[in-house]
Amino acid sequence: MDEYRIEDHPDLRDAGWAREAVKRAEREARVRRLRSLPRRPRRRFWVGSAIAVAAVLLAWAVVASGSDPAAVPGVRPVDLDEPFAGTSAAAWEDGAAGVVAPAAAQVGPYSAEQVAAAYERVREAVVAARLDRRVVVDHDLEPFFGLFAPDLRESLRVLFDGRNDGEAALVVTRVDKGARLAEVEPKARGGMSAEVGPEGELVVRTDYTFAYAFVPDRPEAVRGPSDVVALTRFQVRYSVRTGGPGVEGLWADASLGSLHSIGCSSAKRGYLAPAFAEPSLPPGLDFDLGAPSSPADGCPE
Repeated sequence: MDEYRIEDHPDLRDAGWAREAVKRAEREARVRRLRSLPRRPRRRFWVGSAIAVAAVLLAWAVVASGSDPAAVPGVRPVDLDEPFAGTSAAAWEDGAAGVVAPAAAQVGPYSAEQVAAAYERVREAVVAARLDRRVVVDHDLEPFFGLFAPDLRESLRVLFDGRNDGEAALVVTRVDKGARLAEVEPKARGGMSAEVGPEGELVVRTDYTFAYAFVPDRPEAVRGPSDVVALTRFQVRYSVRTGGPGVEGLWADASLGSLHSIGCSSAKRGYLAPAFAEPSLPPGLDFDLGAPSSPADGCPE
């Protein structure tokens, strides 16, 4: 995943503030340079220039640190109306538009038409699991369960009986009731591909990353986008099976997932919340999106 750097946030690129910081630094450098000219003018010129540059860099570092956003007039660490602005997720598609199937082609004995139908079924499952607000916000799982083969539906209902929330998080994303998802659509990117499975079944592998923006209870305490934007990546293997009435249909066979910039206590219970929900954690607690693992890996015990 592309690395997000807080110093790239457009709100921190305040041209007026930057100009004033440069002017102050240059004035201080000129005073030091003029005082030292009789002794070693050329050397002191470069020292003075270095001091000017260092002063500007230090000023930027204070802003980028996010330790006290209110201390810098006119600078907002994140635009809550456009929470993805300045992050790599800003370029991703909105919601379901980011869950796109590739052009279908024949795979083994399966025709392009069969592959296209499998892609569409899997796409519906991904959108329901990660973007449908009935599932994500209201925790109404029936729209998701209804997409799968009857025998799998019963197993899924057992998984969501409240005793297996950690594993359930690999299947669907549910926002913690104590957190409030923003009205803006989550961002999404990724892809899927088809292959023949070990038992001759048609398999579709998916790999999608989602960015969810949240509304903070205390906007003044937000330190940057990593406080309000939570990221999830899930790799899921689906298969389309044939057989009896309970077996025929879509199955989800295996899942791997990882999270970034989240509230750990929520993740351990199988729910999604942003980093600002736990201010004692460092901003943007890093989960390796390049190596999917258990959703709560990396959180304090």
